[in-house]
Amino acid sequence: MICHWFPEPTFLFYTPDLPGLLFYAHIPAMIIACFVGFYVFFNARYLLLNRLLFAIAMCFALWVFINLLAWTNIHSDVILFSWTFFGVLQALISVLSIYFIYVFTTQQDISLHIKSILSLLLLPVLLLASTNFNVGGFNLDSCDAFDYEGVLFLTYYSFLGLIAMIWIAVLLYNHWRQQTTKTRNQTLILGVGIELFLFSFFGMVYLGSMAAIADFYDSSQIEFYGLFGMTFFMVVIAVLIVRYKTFNVGAQAAEVLVIGLLILIASQYTYANSTPTTVFLTTLTLILSAIAGIFLLRSVYKEIEQRSEVQLLSDNLQRANKRLRSLDKMKSEFVSIASHQLRSPLTSIRGYASMLSEGAFGKLPQKAQEAINRIADSSTTMTSSIEDYLNVSRIEAGNMKYELSEFKLAEEALHIVDDKRSEAIKKGLLLLFKSKLVSSGVVQADLGKTRQILHNLINNALKYTPKGTITVLLREDIDTRIIYVDITDTGIGIKADELEQVFGKFQRAKNANAVNVTGTGLGLFVAHKMAKQMGGDITVTSGGDGLGSTFVLSLPMQT
Repeated sequence: MICHWFPEPTFLFYTPDLPGLLFYAHIPAMIIACFVGFYVFFNARYLLLNRLLFAIAMCFALWVFINLLAWTNIHSDVILFSWTFFGVLQALISVLSIYFIYVFTTQQDISLHIKSILSLLLLPVLLLASTNFNVGGFNLDSCDAFDYEGVLFLTYYSFLGLIAMIWIAVLLYNHWRQQTTKTRNQTLILGVGIELFLFSFFGMVYLGSMAAIADFYDSSQIEFYGLFGMTFFMVVIAVLIVRYKTFNVGAQAAEVLVIGLLILIASQYTYANSTPTTVFLTTLTLILSAIAGIFLLRSVYKEIEQRSEVQLLSDNLQRANKRLRSLDKMKSEFVSIASHQLRSPLTSIRGYASMLSEGAFGKLPQKAQEAINRIADSSTTMTSSIEDYLNVSRIEAGNMKYELSEFKLAEEALHIVDDKRSEAIKKGLLLLFKSKLVSSGVVQADLGKTRQILHNLINNALKYTPKGTITVLLREDIDTRIIYVDITDTGIGIKADELEQVFGKFQRAKNANAVNVTGTGLGLFVAHKMAKQMGGDITVTSGGDGLGSTFVLSLPMQT
C-alpha cells in the first residue's frame, strides 16, 4: 500500500513539504544519544550503570529512528508496523530509567523483588503492543493512524513515564540527604537531567498524540520539542563524566562535550534556509567551534596529565606514610621489648652497687667507693631513660593507664622538693618551695603520673641550671578551678623559636648539650602527654638564651 500524497523519500528520510524542525529535532538528538551511549558503554562495559545508560540511549535512538520513518515513509504497511513499537520503547525507557537510578544510588544491582515489579509494569505493553489496543488501522487519506490509536494504551505507557519521574525523584532525594557536598551536587545534576528528559519526552509525545487524535492539530509535531530533552540529558551525562568521573570513563570525556557541540551546530543545516549567507554563517560557526574545541581539548589533556602526576605522587606518599607507620610501630614494639629486657639486669646492678656502697661485703677503699657511686649514678640515669622509652611506647600504643584520684598537690610537690634538695645542694643550687594557695589544693589526677611529671620537671631544671636558684611555686585560679605549679630556674634558657620544640619526641634545645649530654629528649614529651591525658597541660616560657626558663604544670582542681 502506498500513501499517495507524498513522493518517495530520498536519502531514506528526506521528503519535501515537511516541517523543518523535524530533522533538527530528530537527527541531532539521535546522533548524540548514540554517540554518548556507545562512548560510555565501550569505555567501561563491565559496569552495570554504563550498560543501563547505553540501553536507555539505544531505546531512545530507535524510537527517534522509527518516528522519522513514520513521518517520512510513504508505505502504509511500514508506517503501521513502526507504529506498534512506540509504546514498547517508551515503556522500556521508563523502566530502564528507574533501574538506572537504583544502580546509581546503591552502586549495586537491584533486588529480584524490584525487578519483578518493573517487569509487571512493562508486561501489559509487551502483550498488547501488536493488538488493536495499540493501533487498529491506518488512514490512507491523512497517512497516519491517529484515528485508530488506542487512547488507553497510549495513556498507560505515557503514565509509566510519570511513575518513573516520581520514583526517581524519591530515590534521588533519599540518596541526596545521605551524601556529602560533592556527591550531593552529582546527584542533583543527574536528577535535573533525567527528570527534564522524561518530562519533556513523555509529556510532549503524549500531548502531540492526543492533540492529533482530538483533531486540535493535523499532526503530532508538538512532540518535536520533547526530543531536545535527550540532548540536555546527554550534556548532563558528559558533565558528570568530566567533572565527577561518573561511569568510570576516562578523562577523554571532554571529547563528548566538544563533539556534541559540533553535532548540534552541524544539525542547523537540516533546519536553516539554504541561502548562501545562512550556509556560510553556519559553516563559519562550525569551523570556529571546531578550532576552539581543539584548543579546549589540548588544555584539558594537559590538566589531566598534571592531575595524573599529582595523583601518582599522592599514591606514592600514601604508601610511604603507610610504610613509615608500620616501621614506627615496629620501632615502638622493639623499644618496649628491649626496655623490658634491660630493666632486669639494671635492677641487679643498682642493687649490688647499693650493697657495695653500704659495706655489705666489707669496707671499700675510697677509689672503689667512688667507682661504685658512679656505677649507681649511671644505672639510675639508664633506668630513667628506659622508663621514658617504655612510657613513649605505651603512649603511642594507647596502653598508658590512668587512675584518677583526689590528693593535695602542694604536699606531693613539697615532698619531691625535699627529696631533690640534697641533689641541688651538691650542685651548688638553691631549691625553694613556695605556695600561694588559699584553698586545700586538692586536684583530681593520677598520683603516680603527677609525681613522675614533677620529678621530671624539677630534674630538668637541675640538669640545665649551672648556678643560681630553682623555685617551685604553687598558685591557683579559683574561677577556672585550675592549680598551677611553676618551676622557675636561672639556667641556660630557651630561644623563642625553640619553645614549642622542647615538647617533641627526641627534641632538645640547641644549647642543651653544652650543659648536659645525657638527656634523651623524651622526658618533656612524656610529661606533656601525661598532663594532657589528665585534663591538664604543661607550658614553657623563657627570657631567651642564658635567661632561665619557667615550666608550668596545670591540673584541674577537685570537682
